Amino acid sequence: MKMGSKLSRNMTIMAVGAVALGLLGAWLFPQRQVSSQERSGGPSEGLGIAAKYPGDAGIERDPAVVFTENFESGTFEEIGKRWGEIKNKDGKVMAFSADVPAGSSGKRSIQMTATRGENDGGHLFKVFRPGYELLYCRFYVKFAADHGFNHHFVKLQGSANPPRWPEGEAGYRHTKSFSTGIEPSDASRHTYPWKPFPPPGIWHFYTYWLDMRSWQNPDGTGTSFYGNNFEPKRPVAIPRDQWICVEFMAKLNSAADKTDGEQAFWIDGQLAERFAPGSVKGYWMRDCYRLDDEKGKPFEGYCWRRDMQITVNKLWLLHYVTEKAFKHNDDYAAKHPNFTIS
Repeated sequence: MKMGSKLSRNMTIMAVGAVALGLLGAWLFPQRQVSSQERSGGPSEGLGIAAKYPGDAGIERDPAVVFTENFESGTFEEIGKRWGEIKNKDGKVMAFSADVPAGSSGKRSIQMTATRGENDGGHLFKVFRPGYELLYCRFYVKFAADHGFNHHFVKLQGSANPPRWPEGEAGYRHTKSFSTGIEPSDASRHTYPWKPFPPPGIWHFYTYWLDMRSWQNPDGTGTSFYGNNFEPKRPVAIPRDQWICVEFMAKLNSAADKTDGEQAFWIDGQLAERFAPGSVKGYWMRDCYRLDDEKGKPFEGYCWRRDMQITVNKLWLLHYVTEKAFKHNDDYAAKHPNFTIS
């Protein structure tokens, strides 16, 4: 998937290949080959199932893979039917591109462009029935050389009896659903003041779930809720004009009264961070979980659900760029005249 922008009007991404998730194709799989270190709860690196399939050729036939999209066949209408829901306003958001990662077995990627004043980007959305207790998603993405900040990106979600289209998330605590997105962030929030990064930013999780915190008070109490921030201790900057392999996972809590759920993500095969019971130490400040080995306590884990019928059953391949994001780019460009954003 490729993203980019021009004259503060356009923001483009490209994606190819996704396993259980897509951008330049997507792959989804409910289990992943893991090392002995990972099984014991330690950090892991590597390509997992993908190591068996150079260039991802034939990965769709692996019994652990539940969904793949490589964008090699079909029109956008046909691709939309494979997924179930597509947003491509006036047919101007999505285009096919011959730009693919080195070593790819494919020849085509999908390009999404958000154009200021015309659209806010686009998406592909898929529902899995009945869903999974544990799901990994891997995709390849390329942000254009002049890409700025965006608003929201790729998500794994869960709810009971979900509709075939995406549902709104913002403003409330999720008691009957959950959502976690692997997204670019404009700053690291482990300290105050926040440490800013140039566009597209750094990778983080933007997460809604039962025990999420509010931004309104330092202790996380409040009545207004937006995605909680989870980021690695060492920020992982997002390069422009370069293909990136992104993989993330969500594992649900095993019982309604347990907080043994977790999530993790990898960039180019390297574990960036794992948020599981006791895997990291930190503390809460408003809606941000700050990693700190000295001040923090072992992470409690996630209670993603109390209704055990809820599973990981939605994949949202999203390139969402609002007017707020475009204005943020305007402000950044004004302060950094030698940094190209278009």
